[in-house]
Amino acid sequence: MLHKMIRALVADDSSIAREVVKDGIRLLGAKRYFEVSAVSDGKEALSVLQKKPVDIAFVDVNMPGLSGPEVVAAMKQTQSKDCLTIAMSASMNDRVEAVLKDFGAYHFLQKPFRAENVAEIISSYILMTEKYPVLVVDDSATMRKLTRKILDASRFNFEITEADSAESALRAIKSGTFKMVITDFNMPGADGLELAGSIRELSSKIAIYMMSTNDTTYLERSAAFIGINGFLKKPFNAGDIDALMHKLLGLDDPSFGKVREVFSFMERERLKVAS
Repeated sequence: MLHKMIRALVADDSSIAREVVKDGIRLLGAKRYFEVSAVSDGKEALSVLQKKPVDIAFVDVNMPGLSGPEVVAAMKQTQSKDCLTIAMSASMNDRVEAVLKDFGAYHFLQKPFRAENVAEIISSYILMTEKYPVLVVDDSATMRKLTRKILDASRFNFEITEADSAESALRAIKSGTFKMVITDFNMPGADGLELAGSIRELSSKIAIYMMSTNDTTYLERSAAFIGINGFLKKPFNAGDIDALMHKLLGLDDPSFGKVREVFSFMERERLKVAS
């Protein structure tokens, strides 16, 4: 199977840091072909980002010329606006962290780091680019369209199929191969819990996530008992989808991404214990 080449940028005024990142990229050389641009200051980094679409960028926070946060902030106006960005530094204050998060940076590598740390992040990126067949089940065409839009905005790559009822969802599942199902709870006929039970009779491998405007502990516990993987309270966004996918695939939570429990009652109980 042919894979798209990954364009990587390494921007750091330290030649040692640049080499460690490049060593980490080389560890993944057997999985993908990489084109690596290595630069030593922020102005050069921005020039690369403007000239061609970069897929993943490792950007030092403190660089001569333009700083790392300034490069990340300007990135949205370049061909690399969807780039997965990893900030690098020995330390980071709250102000810098807030800027990086606001402008969509993904992760933070604290110096000194090893090539294996870089390879782990790139492995996560490769998993994000894999295609994940997902079935969206909702009797509302408007909600299906909105959910599709949210999935398309995720960092992960989804192949989306829609169903307007539990019955049509089960037909689709029997004739297709899905990594996950995102289903509404309130539907005419069989509801989301009933659908989840039927899916679990067919497969234990399909991940199931329930959507609902309700937030009751009873509903979430019932969903967990049936074997649903998580609960999405409406409204949710692409960050929630990314957080669920990180848990589903066993990836480390990104420094600047949303972190959430798969069921909100778990978070409530954790807070009770902490208090």
